[in-house]
Amino acid sequence: MVDAFTREVGKSDFTWMTSLTCRAAVDIVTPKSDQTAGERTSMSRISAFGTVVSVLIGLLAVGGTPALAAPPANSRVTAATASGAAPVAAFRTCTAGSLPGARCGSVSLPLDRAHPSGTTIAIAFQLFPATDTSSPAVSTIVASNGGPGGPNIAAAGLWLFLLQPVLAHHNFLAIDHRGIGESQAIDCPALQHVLGNQLAAARACGAQLGAAAYRYGSGDVADDIDAVRRALHIDKIDYYGVSYGAVDVRAYAYRYPDHLRSAILDSPYNSKDAAFTRTLPTAMARISVLVCRRSPSCNAGNPDAPEIFDRLVESLRKHPFSGVGYNADGRPLTLRADESALLGVLYNNYFAAPAFVNQGEIFAAAKALQRGDRTPLLRLIAESPAPGDFGDPAAGGPSVGADYAVFCADSVFPWDKSAPEATRAAQYRKALAQLPANASAPFSVTTWAGFVASQPVLLIPGANACVPWPKPTRPLPPFPADAKFPSNVPALLLGGGLDYLDVKSERTLIPLFPGAKFVTVQNAGHVTTFWNPCATSIAVSFLATLQTGDTRCAADTRGPMNLPGSTAGILQLQGVSRFPASASRAIPARPVAARHGHNSSLDRKVAAVAWSTVVDAVYRLPRMTGTTGRGLRGGIITVKVTGGSAAIDYRSAKFTGDVAVTGHATLSPSNVLAATVTVAGPHGRSGRLIISATLWDPAHPVATITGTLRGHRIAVTTQTR
Repeated sequence: MVDAFTREVGKSDFTWMTSLTCRAAVDIVTPKSDQTAGERTSMSRISAFGTVVSVLIGLLAVGGTPALAAPPANSRVTAATASGAAPVAAFRTCTAGSLPGARCGSVSLPLDRAHPSGTTIAIAFQLFPATDTSSPAVSTIVASNGGPGGPNIAAAGLWLFLLQPVLAHHNFLAIDHRGIGESQAIDCPALQHVLGNQLAAARACGAQLGAAAYRYGSGDVADDIDAVRRALHIDKIDYYGVSYGAVDVRAYAYRYPDHLRSAILDSPYNSKDAAFTRTLPTAMARISVLVCRRSPSCNAGNPDAPEIFDRLVESLRKHPFSGVGYNADGRPLTLRADESALLGVLYNNYFAAPAFVNQGEIFAAAKALQRGDRTPLLRLIAESPAPGDFGDPAAGGPSVGADYAVFCADSVFPWDKSAPEATRAAQYRKALAQLPANASAPFSVTTWAGFVASQPVLLIPGANACVPWPKPTRPLPPFPADAKFPSNVPALLLGGGLDYLDVKSERTLIPLFPGAKFVTVQNAGHVTTFWNPCATSIAVSFLATLQTGDTRCAADTRGPMNLPGSTAGILQLQGVSRFPASASRAIPARPVAARHGHNSSLDRKVAAVAWSTVVDAVYRLPRMTGTTGRGLRGGIITVKVTGGSAAIDYRSAKFTGDVAVTGHATLSPSNVLAATVTVAGPHGRSGRLIISATLWDPAHPVATITGTLRGHRIAVTTQTR
């Protein structure tokens, strides 16, 4: 189900975009062997859940003559724009690993347009001409992956796949924004590799950029995009911005409305609370409750999910504790369980595979904690580390320095950017002290602000991260506050019901977009078109027709959805009813027929625990960095991946303390799980069981368990999760 490149835990908005798309064209074909420990922790090596590798390798072989005028390939030009002349594209041979059909080049532009004869910067692009060469292309689609800081060229593979239905008649143009990817990526080592105090790292990065620290904002980017458009002799573009990319779209629309054919803003960043992003913690709590309610198992065991969540937050606020938790590799970690750790569980694994595992398990873990059982919660904390390294920004990865350069320049903060740093710091502290007590409910304001500040990068450089950024040098806001979108440009706005940016905040854009349609895709996370085939179809239809069309599928809370990068069309919202410490506290499996009703309740509970042990290991596989893991309460799990299938071995693996499972299971690319195990349970409940199930598929909601316990035949079923 889940491809290896989807496992990027807890990195920023731009980093998950990079992990899900940048690697599409390069890394999943030629995986890196020199990942840092942090990268290995955050990226799964397990691809047995199905894969999009074949999809991405088999992308459109876009070829033929471009349907627009352009200089010959590999032509060389001087930086004409530096002297005020029209921008000119310098084409070159594409680098190794570029996708078929790409036409690669760059446009040399002034770093500071106030000084056109000064330093220049090469803005790199890859153009994929429309495949139908019998007529000119209708338009050119330009995508912005947001972040900010995420490269667009390295993401071309996923975009070509998503947009395939319209690429016969539309060009696709990937442009790396200034300071990102192939456009002279900013590399601030202490930010990029999370070294030392991050406020000091931000200060050092700003000093490194010097007078250019304010030349990477979305206003300058919009001017670059239009310069590339002119250099390629393109009349109009369809601008597709996701997350922070919505800021890029709006900045371009404000400056160049006559060259905008249409716009799509998916999960648009629209916060007017740049320092504190107060809608985020509330959204994370809401998402957790929604996931539990949509999971048959979690909802059955936790019908009072909102109250459970609030009690857990309050308990960890008043009674934090320390303990040992085991991560998916079975490594013991000494941890502190408190409000901040819970935020890490919900945020750091938001894009972890399988989708929303932590949200589906947190309620059962909370109830276990109420009974004095800390093990499930400590495991979730151990599996949810903050990011430790963001890799090489010049090798297709995100640039944290660019993230700061864009966000610190674009945003309005509760401090005076032109004041001395000490004054700014005091103004930040005052703004923090004035926040209402319920500003980040159910989490405390102090904890939330501390969590934002402690993250190497959250969604954006939050809290006081931009306080040490240099004083503005010729600031260029992206657009005036509440600038209206041009009424003659068709626009589509999309937001996800499971989006941590909070769809309510996103919908506040509606008054600024005359005539635009906002579609809430209930069963999608952040960036709906990467999660939900319904959202993708709505967006593609809009690009083809400039009409919103039929959006009824967006209301379906039980329809297909998938973690970005995983097999499309499966429903992944799954949860756990409870984490019993012993078999006696488990929910018994159900007899398949009356003739099997003679099995005792404990027999059926042991069978259910055996199933939980087997499937619990499957959910841990994407979080393993090697081939060996651990059961919830002990034992050893090993995995071997061959041809898209996973072979899993269990040696005395324990989901409860009194049931040990030993045996073998296989998980096929179509998510069929088959296991044969021996069980050693309490009071002589031992035997051999055969287990079969199809995971993440609403059409197959139960697992079947047959075999013998105590020498008696047993045939039962239980909810898959």
